Amino acid sequence: MRPSARKPPLVVRAGARRVPSGAVSPSTPRRAPALNAWRRRFLARVLGSVAVMQAPAVLLLAAALRDAAGWSPPACVAAAVGLHLAGASVLVHRLRWWVDDVRSPWWQVWLLEMPYAVYASGCFLAAPVAWLALAAFAIAALAGHPLGGVLGLLGPVYAVAGALSLWGTTVGRAWARVNRVEVPVAGLPAEFDGYRIAHVSDVHCGPYVPAWMLVAWARRVRSLDADLVALTGDLITVGEGYLDDVTAFARGLAARDGVVACMGNHDYFQSADGVVRALAAAEVTLLRNASTRVTRDGATLHLAGVDDRWTHRDDAVLALRDVPPGGTVVMLAHDPTGWPELARLGVALTLSGHTHGGQFGLPLGPRLNLGRLASRFSAGLFRERRRTLFVSRGIGTTGVPTRVGMAPEIALLVLRRV
Repeated sequence: MRPSARKPPLVVRAGARRVPSGAVSPSTPRRAPALNAWRRRFLARVLGSVAVMQAPAVLLLAAALRDAAGWSPPACVAAAVGLHLAGASVLVHRLRWWVDDVRSPWWQVWLLEMPYAVYASGCFLAAPVAWLALAAFAIAALAGHPLGGVLGLLGPVYAVAGALSLWGTTVGRAWARVNRVEVPVAGLPAEFDGYRIAHVSDVHCGPYVPAWMLVAWARRVRSLDADLVALTGDLITVGEGYLDDVTAFARGLAARDGVVACMGNHDYFQSADGVVRALAAAEVTLLRNASTRVTRDGATLHLAGVDDRWTHRDDAVLALRDVPPGGTVVMLAHDPTGWPELARLGVALTLSGHTHGGQFGLPLGPRLNLGRLASRFSAGLFRERRRTLFVSRGIGTTGVPTRVGMAPEIALLVLRRV
């Protein structure tokens, strides 16, 4: 059995930034961020998407009101639209104010936001079938078939989608699966053959991640008895209201060679260095365009990390500056889209996250997920020209707190010499 005490690597080089350890205090609550052009576009895209996904549900509710109350069609549509707008106000409030800057009251999260998340996710899952059915039967209605009967047929579709959404918002996003993967690493020293890395990404501490969930995840990671724990960014969702959760989660991790981490794009949303302070308080080695190393019987494995790619803080050349020619490198890079460059620079293995595997997918393989719409490196193991990339589907969520077909993942990567 390997010892469980955590010992941070001894050498940190290049762009590593040290900050004093200590308790992390959330910053003073901010006023609502300025509604600049980027935020207006963001809100428009999100709310436009919600409107498209929920339009069939509006029609279904209007038909139900007509049948139950006998109101006129305009009155039924107005009532259905009004109810949906009232529900969407929960989403607008969160997006407009970035309320993760401060801790939300439990009742606001669990009595208002979570029920709306279940409903919105259900509408998302049902929308493709609903729109296809409406289009097909609208054409058929031209031949005299009543549209109201078609809307009634959509009830079972929404019932199934709602059940899946309820599962994904509760058990589905809390039950982290351990994914054991044999990872080929070109040039890996023989002394590191079988080296075990527990890879965790995208924790997204915030109001949707209660303390008991973080404790369970950390306990699961410790039970793997790994040689190293690698955290590949997005430890927070927005702001600094939940930084103490980041510290508590990181302190709950343990491995023979310690815990290393890199930054993600969300780690800079409404915060400059909050996650840096939180990880320093937990004695985690944060690699920001920096490198460190671990040794076994005189052999060396180099660990490096690049800073956030979205905010153009990443510098792979700087991160590799102190790695000697021919050194075997495991790189932490939150966003997998930078992998081709890292591979060209000779990085043997890159660990990434960011995609969440789309949070929605078909449980038939890691590649059948919504993340494919954003990147071909959506989840799982990729290998090109003796260079390897592993993309975690993450353990937390962003956007809707739901996972269907893409369970939270703790990856146990076993390095193999090739």
